[in-house]
Amino acid sequence: MKNEINWESANENGFPMKLVEKGLDLKGRNAFFFYFSVTIAVVSMVWVIMLSIRIMMLSRTDPSIPGYYVTIAMVCIGVSLVSLHHFYRVFADRKAYFKQVEIDNGGLVKFLEVTRDGRREWQEKLRKFESISLRHYSYRGKDSWYVAVVHSDKTKSFPIFSPTETDREAPEEAKRELLARMGSQFSQFGLVTSYEKKSENEEQS
Repeated sequence: MKNEINWESANENGFPMKLVEKGLDLKGRNAFFFYFSVTIAVVSMVWVIMLSIRIMMLSRTDPSIPGYYVTIAMVCIGVSLVSLHHFYRVFADRKAYFKQVEIDNGGLVKFLEVTRDGRREWQEKLRKFESISLRHYSYRGKDSWYVAVVHSDKTKSFPIFSPTETDREAPEEAKRELLARMGSQFSQFGLVTSYEKKSENEEQS
């Protein structure tokens, strides 16, 4: 199975491991669709604002223009400005986002996450984590799963494997084999494996 989380590993044993994520680190098709969609949306909203302003200006000199046109134009300007502000916030949030997770040969986890709201940073030995757990979840009506290093402090738990779209419906046997391989990689630090079935996960939520 292919991992969608781009961990970098120096050797076959898996350690040291490093993950770097940037909010706007888009490549290929994803980058094209993202910037193309944003460009079309922004241009469309600017065009609506300009057209609405034009209608409002004409209404002052042309009495044949119905009064409700001006009301519609004002609503369009308001909606477009709010939408532009939202797009700016989303773009700024993505641009500011940065996350780095490192696990060295000694099992020390170094975590750093930077957002527009601030910076979060911590260090913790892998031996203080509880398990390597495979968990199921539903997103937008679709079932999926992931493998995470679990800590008693949920803010310190982090995923180490996320399947591609084609592997989200992998059979249970294949998922258990993957979990066993990843568990053996982390077993030197005393971490046990845990397979949470979907029904168990739903009962906990």
